Amino acid sequence: MLSRVSRGLRPVGTQVRAVRFASTNYKSDDSNVDNDEIISSNNPWSPTLYNDIVYVKEPGAWRAKALPENYRLSYQPLYESPGAKYVSLLKRLSLSFSVLGIYASKLFFESVQFEDIYAYTTLASCTVPALLVQYKTKDYVTRIFRLYNKDKPQTLENLTSEEKLVMEKLNMTGGKTYNEVLTVSDNKTLKLTPPNEQRLWKPYSTWNDSAKHYYVADDIGGIKMDRLWGIVEHNSGIDTGRYMEDEISK
Repeated sequence: MLSRVSRGLRPVGTQVRAVRFASTNYKSDDSNVDNDEIISSNNPWSPTLYNDIVYVKEPGAWRAKALPENYRLSYQPLYESPGAKYVSLLKRLSLSFSVLGIYASKLFFESVQFEDIYAYTTLASCTVPALLVQYKTKDYVTRIFRLYNKDKPQTLENLTSEEKLVMEKLNMTGGKTYNEVLTVSDNKTLKLTPPNEQRLWKPYSTWNDSAKHYYVADDIGGIKMDRLWGIVEHNSGIDTGRYMEDEISK
Protein backbone atom coordinates (compact mmCIF):
# COMPACT_ATOMS: atom_id res chain seq x y z
CA MET A 1 0.00 0.00 0.00
CA LEU A 2 2.78 2.37 0.97
CA SER A 3 4.71 1.54 -2.19
CA ARG A 4 1.70 2.32 -4.37
CA VAL A 5 1.21 5.63 -2.62
CA SER A 6 4.88 6.51 -2.94
CA ARG A 7 4.82 5.70 -6.65
CA GLY A 8 1.93 8.11 -7.12
CA LEU A 9 3.75 10.99 -5.50
CA ARG A 10 5.55 13.56 -7.64
CA PRO A 11 8.13 16.05 -6.43
CA VAL A 12 6.74 19.52 -6.19
CA GLY A 13 9.10 22.12 -7.59
CA THR A 14 8.88 25.87 -7.49
CA GLN A 15 8.49 27.33 -10.94
CA VAL A 16 10.15 30.68 -11.44
CA ARG A 17 8.87 32.70 -14.35
CA ALA A 18 11.52 34.69 -16.14
CA VAL A 19 10.45 38.25 -16.75
CA ARG A 20 12.39 40.64 -18.95
CA PHE A 21 12.37 44.28 -17.98
CA ALA A 22 14.14 45.46 -21.10
CA SER A 23 12.58 48.53 -22.66
CA THR A 24 12.93 47.10 -26.13
CA ASN A 25 11.20 43.97 -27.39
CA TYR A 26 9.12 42.94 -24.40
CA LYS A 27 6.02 40.98 -25.43
CA SER A 28 2.91 41.04 -23.26
CA ASP A 29 0.28 38.32 -23.33
CA ASP A 30 -2.47 40.91 -23.78
CA SER A 31 -0.79 42.58 -26.74
CA ASN A 32 -2.02 41.85 -30.24
CA VAL A 33 1.22 42.90 -31.90
CA ASP A 34 4.33 40.76 -31.86
CA ASN A 35 7.14 43.28 -31.34
CA ASP A 36 9.87 40.69 -30.76
CA GLU A 37 11.67 41.87 -33.89
CA ILE A 38 11.24 45.61 -33.34
CA ILE A 39 13.30 47.51 -30.77
CA SER A 40 11.37 50.27 -29.04
CA SER A 41 12.09 52.58 -26.13
CA ASN A 42 8.39 52.56 -25.25
CA ASN A 43 7.75 49.78 -22.77
CA PRO A 44 4.30 50.08 -21.16
CA TRP A 45 5.07 46.98 -19.08
CA SER A 46 8.17 48.50 -17.51
CA PRO A 47 8.09 48.44 -13.69
CA THR A 48 9.53 51.98 -13.72
CA LEU A 49 7.17 53.37 -16.35
CA TYR A 50 6.02 56.18 -14.09
CA ASN A 51 9.56 57.58 -13.96
CA ASP A 52 10.78 56.55 -17.43
CA ILE A 53 11.88 59.41 -19.66
CA VAL A 54 10.04 59.80 -22.96
CA TYR A 55 12.17 60.64 -26.01
CA VAL A 56 10.68 62.28 -29.10
CA LYS A 57 11.96 63.55 -32.44
CA GLU A 58 11.08 66.87 -33.97
CA PRO A 59 10.46 67.11 -37.74
CA GLY A 60 13.79 67.32 -39.54
CA ALA A 61 15.85 66.41 -36.47
CA TRP A 62 18.31 63.52 -36.49
CA ARG A 63 18.38 62.83 -32.76
CA ALA A 64 15.58 62.42 -30.26
CA LYS A 65 15.28 64.73 -27.29
CA ALA A 66 13.97 63.99 -23.82
CA LEU A 67 10.66 65.43 -22.70
CA PRO A 68 10.42 67.01 -19.24
CA GLU A 69 10.31 64.52 -16.40
CA ASN A 70 6.71 65.37 -15.57
CA TYR A 71 5.48 63.50 -18.66
CA ARG A 72 4.88 59.78 -18.88
CA LEU A 73 3.32 57.30 -21.28
CA SER A 74 -0.02 55.63 -20.75
CA TYR A 75 0.07 52.17 -19.25
CA GLN A 76 -1.43 50.69 -22.42
CA PRO A 77 -1.23 51.83 -26.03
CA LEU A 78 -4.40 53.23 -27.54
CA TYR A 79 -3.53 51.72 -30.90
CA GLU A 80 -1.33 48.86 -32.11
CA SER A 81 -0.84 48.26 -35.79
CA PRO A 82 -1.34 44.58 -36.71
CA GLY A 83 1.03 44.95 -39.66
CA ALA A 84 3.99 46.47 -37.84
CA LYS A 85 6.26 43.44 -38.03
CA TYR A 86 5.45 42.93 -41.71
CA VAL A 87 6.32 46.51 -42.61
CA SER A 88 9.49 46.15 -40.55
CA LEU A 89 10.39 42.98 -42.43
CA LEU A 90 9.70 44.67 -45.77
CA LYS A 91 12.02 47.55 -44.89
CA ARG A 92 14.80 45.16 -43.88
CA LEU A 93 14.47 42.94 -46.93
CA SER A 94 14.43 45.87 -49.33
CA LEU A 95 17.56 47.35 -47.75
CA SER A 96 19.33 43.98 -47.83
CA PHE A 97 18.35 43.53 -51.46
CA SER A 98 19.72 46.97 -52.33
CA VAL A 99 23.04 46.21 -50.63
CA LEU A 100 23.35 43.00 -52.64
CA GLY A 101 22.49 44.92 -55.78
CA ILE A 102 25.16 47.52 -55.11
CA TYR A 103 27.75 44.79 -54.61
CA ALA A 104 26.64 42.97 -57.78
CA SER A 105 26.80 46.18 -59.81
CA LYS A 106 30.33 46.75 -58.51
CA LEU A 107 31.32 43.32 -59.80
CA PHE A 108 29.81 44.14 -63.20
CA PHE A 109 31.75 47.40 -63.33
CA GLU A 110 35.02 45.64 -62.55
CA SER A 111 34.45 42.80 -64.99
CA VAL A 112 35.70 43.22 -68.56
CA GLN A 113 33.24 40.61 -69.80
CA PHE A 114 30.12 42.74 -69.20
CA GLU A 115 29.06 46.11 -70.48
CA ASP A 116 28.41 48.89 -67.99
CA ILE A 117 24.72 48.74 -68.84
CA TYR A 118 24.45 45.54 -66.81
CA ALA A 119 25.85 47.31 -63.77
CA TYR A 120 23.50 50.27 -64.14
CA THR A 121 20.51 47.99 -64.65
CA THR A 122 21.36 45.91 -61.59
CA LEU A 123 21.94 49.00 -59.48
CA ALA A 124 18.64 50.59 -60.48
CA SER A 125 16.55 47.42 -60.19
CA CYS A 126 17.82 46.75 -56.65
CA THR A 127 17.93 50.24 -55.14
CA VAL A 128 14.75 51.75 -56.57
CA PRO A 129 12.45 49.26 -54.74
CA ALA A 130 14.20 50.03 -51.44
CA LEU A 131 13.77 53.77 -51.97
CA LEU A 132 10.12 53.23 -52.88
CA VAL A 133 9.48 51.19 -49.72
CA GLN A 134 11.15 53.82 -47.55
CA TYR A 135 9.15 56.60 -49.17
CA LYS A 136 5.78 54.86 -48.98
CA THR A 137 6.11 53.69 -45.34
CA LYS A 138 7.88 56.68 -43.78
CA ASP A 139 4.72 57.77 -41.92
CA TYR A 140 3.60 54.30 -40.81
CA VAL A 141 2.47 54.35 -37.15
CA THR A 142 3.11 51.21 -35.11
CA ARG A 143 1.61 52.30 -31.77
CA ILE A 144 -0.11 55.30 -30.21
CA PHE A 145 0.26 56.24 -26.54
CA ARG A 146 -1.42 58.99 -24.56
CA LEU A 147 0.99 61.41 -22.90
CA TYR A 148 0.16 62.25 -19.28
CA ASN A 149 1.29 65.21 -17.22
CA LYS A 150 2.16 63.84 -13.78
CA ASP A 151 1.91 67.29 -12.18
CA LYS A 152 -1.81 67.58 -12.91
CA PRO A 153 -4.68 65.44 -11.62
CA GLN A 154 -6.05 63.09 -14.25
CA THR A 155 -9.45 64.71 -14.44
CA LEU A 156 -11.54 64.78 -17.60
CA GLU A 157 -10.98 68.52 -17.98
CA ASN A 158 -7.19 68.22 -17.73
CA LEU A 159 -7.03 65.25 -20.08
CA THR A 160 -9.11 66.90 -22.79
CA SER A 161 -7.76 70.46 -22.47
CA GLU A 162 -4.11 69.41 -22.91
CA GLU A 163 -4.34 66.17 -24.83
CA LYS A 164 -1.14 64.95 -26.46
CA LEU A 165 -0.32 61.66 -28.13
CA VAL A 166 2.96 59.88 -28.72
CA MET A 167 2.97 58.50 -32.26
CA GLU A 168 5.46 55.64 -32.60
CA LYS A 169 6.95 55.16 -36.07
CA LEU A 170 9.48 52.81 -37.65
CA ASN A 171 12.93 54.11 -38.53
CA MET A 172 14.60 53.63 -41.91
CA THR A 173 15.93 50.14 -41.19
CA GLY A 174 12.65 48.92 -39.70
CA GLY A 175 14.41 47.54 -36.64
CA LYS A 176 13.78 50.45 -34.27
CA THR A 177 11.07 52.96 -33.55
CA TYR A 178 11.04 56.65 -32.76
CA ASN A 179 8.39 58.92 -31.27
CA GLU A 180 6.64 62.05 -32.45
CA VAL A 181 4.33 64.16 -30.30
CA LEU A 182 0.92 64.99 -31.75
CA THR A 183 -1.19 67.66 -30.03
CA VAL A 184 -4.91 66.91 -30.22
CA SER A 185 -6.44 69.71 -28.12
CA ASP A 186 -7.33 72.82 -30.16
CA ASN A 187 -5.37 71.50 -33.13
CA LYS A 188 -7.68 72.36 -36.01
CA THR A 189 -4.98 71.43 -38.53
CA LEU A 190 -5.27 67.76 -37.54
CA LYS A 191 -7.41 66.41 -40.36
CA LEU A 192 -7.92 63.44 -42.61
CA THR A 193 -5.42 63.24 -45.43
CA PRO A 194 -7.11 64.59 -48.58
CA PRO A 195 -7.73 62.11 -51.41
CA ASN A 196 -5.31 63.98 -53.70
CA GLU A 197 -2.51 63.16 -51.23
CA GLN A 198 -3.38 59.45 -51.12
CA ARG A 199 -2.27 58.75 -54.67
CA LEU A 200 -0.16 55.78 -55.65
CA TRP A 201 2.98 57.92 -55.81
CA LYS A 202 2.36 59.47 -52.38
CA PRO A 203 3.39 58.04 -48.96
CA TYR A 204 0.74 56.13 -47.03
CA SER A 205 -1.14 58.62 -44.86
CA THR A 206 -4.55 58.89 -43.20
CA TRP A 207 -3.99 61.78 -40.74
CA ASN A 208 -2.04 65.00 -41.20
CA ASP A 209 -1.53 68.31 -39.49
CA SER A 210 0.44 71.37 -40.54
CA ALA A 211 3.83 69.64 -40.47
CA LYS A 212 3.44 65.85 -40.14
CA HIS A 213 1.63 62.90 -41.65
CA TYR A 214 0.53 59.62 -40.05
CA TYR A 215 -0.77 56.34 -41.40
CA VAL A 216 -3.24 54.93 -38.85
CA ALA A 217 -5.52 52.03 -39.72
CA ASP A 218 -9.21 52.53 -38.97
CA ASP A 219 -11.43 50.14 -36.94
CA ILE A 220 -8.59 49.27 -34.54
CA GLY A 221 -8.41 50.34 -30.89
CA GLY A 222 -12.06 50.41 -29.90
CA ILE A 223 -13.95 53.41 -28.57
CA LYS A 224 -10.79 55.29 -27.56
CA MET A 225 -9.57 55.37 -31.14
CA ASP A 226 -13.10 56.03 -32.41
CA ARG A 227 -13.08 59.21 -30.34
CA LEU A 228 -9.79 60.33 -31.92
CA TRP A 229 -11.05 59.47 -35.38
CA GLY A 230 -14.15 61.52 -34.60
CA ILE A 231 -12.02 64.57 -33.75
CA VAL A 232 -9.99 64.22 -36.94
CA GLU A 233 -13.14 63.76 -39.02
CA HIS A 234 -14.84 66.74 -37.32
CA ASN A 235 -11.85 68.96 -38.16
CA SER A 236 -12.17 67.74 -41.76
CA GLY A 237 -15.86 68.63 -41.94
CA ILE A 238 -16.99 64.99 -41.99
CA ASP A 239 -19.67 63.57 -39.68
CA THR A 240 -19.73 59.79 -39.24
CA GLY A 241 -21.29 59.82 -35.78
CA ARG A 242 -18.00 59.28 -33.95
CA TYR A 243 -17.46 62.86 -32.77
CA MET A 244 -18.28 63.02 -29.07
CA GLU A 245 -16.47 66.09 -27.75
CA ASP A 246 -19.70 68.09 -27.57
CA GLU A 247 -21.23 65.38 -25.36
CA ILE A 248 -18.15 65.29 -23.12
CA SER A 249 -18.20 69.05 -22.57
CA LYS A 250 -21.82 69.03 -21.40
